[in-house]
Amino acid sequence: MLDEMKTRWFCSQVGAMKNSMYALAIGILKNEADAEDAIQNALLSAYEHLDDLRLFDKIKPWVLKILTRECYRIADRRPNYTELDDLPDAAAPCEDLDTKASVWNAVNSLETRYRETIILFYYENLSTKEIAQILDLSEENVRKRLSRARAILRTLLDKEDFT
Repeated sequence: MLDEMKTRWFCSQVGAMKNSMYALAIGILKNEADAEDAIQNALLSAYEHLDDLRLFDKIKPWVLKILTRECYRIADRRPNYTELDDLPDAAAPCEDLDTKASVWNAVNSLETRYRETIILFYYENLSTKEIAQILDLSEENVRKRLSRARAILRTLLDKEDFT
């Protein structure tokens, strides 16, 4: 009975973060099939190690950290991946579809270390402390990456005459 309750709770938590997981995986891997593989492997790993989770209200950063590691494992194993043409509309915070596409394209063109930081901060609304835990960085390093990523995005969006 306890395992069944644990499974239901886990499924409900994962269901609430499926868009977040997809946006992060696509942001890192830029390949739909690889992203789906990473999500599946991360969820299996998270479920198998659910007893290791100390604070149940921190499941989102914990699962996203597992997913990030899995994405890098896949990226290291498959260095030649293709660009994804389809943009996940749920990932962008803007209402206007053209704006969404422009911003997502700009974010997607960033180096992986900047892209993942932007996705986690702006799209997933995680704190710099949570991002630091997920990426195994200091909070100061996360803030520096965010600052640099914002500057690069500003330049990219200015080139597009983004308003």
